[in-house]
Amino acid sequence: RKLLLQPGEHADVEFVLDRHALSFTRARTGRPELPDMTEFKTRWREGSHLPLYPFGHGLSYTRFEYSAPVLDTDTLAWDGNLRVTARITNRGERAGEEVVQLYVHDRVASRVRPIRELKGFRKLLLQPGEHADVEFVLDRHALSFTRARDGFGAEPGAFDLWIASSSEGGEAVRFELQAS
Repeated sequence: RKLLLQPGEHADVEFVLDRHALSFTRARTGRPELPDMTEFKTRWREGSHLPLYPFGHGLSYTRFEYSAPVLDTDTLAWDGNLRVTARITNRGERAGEEVVQLYVHDRVASRVRPIRELKGFRKLLLQPGEHADVEFVLDRHALSFTRARDGFGAEPGAFDLWIASSSEGGEAVRFELQAS
């Protein structure tokens, strides 16, 4: 059944007043399913919600290899620091620059947090076969966000951390921020 309009009126949307079979087993994006379809007036379209290129993506004439991140401790004290290092190696045949990126995810927070949030980066120039150890230092202020009721601050809990060349990829390690 459709919403009835009086003669001369125009509707810019169609309202479905009956049950409509929609799949709830996967996330809806609302994006077109095929790039060559230009008519979007009356059909439900679905497409990938993944970006063409992840944040931080870049091209190089060489290939870099990342070791798994190593934490100095798996518990970050409320007033302490957490050091994380990873070894970056140029496995290609040319010198190259690489932007090493640190991402963090708050696993349980009072507000929904980004899946990967950029917390730091370093730019390296490596010759063929050369490696460098990159270190980042985190404290609770780096894990802070605007909370629902009591302003800007961090919350104790579990976090995932990645060191990678973009927001996609990298090996995750977990640490915990302890309460004060």
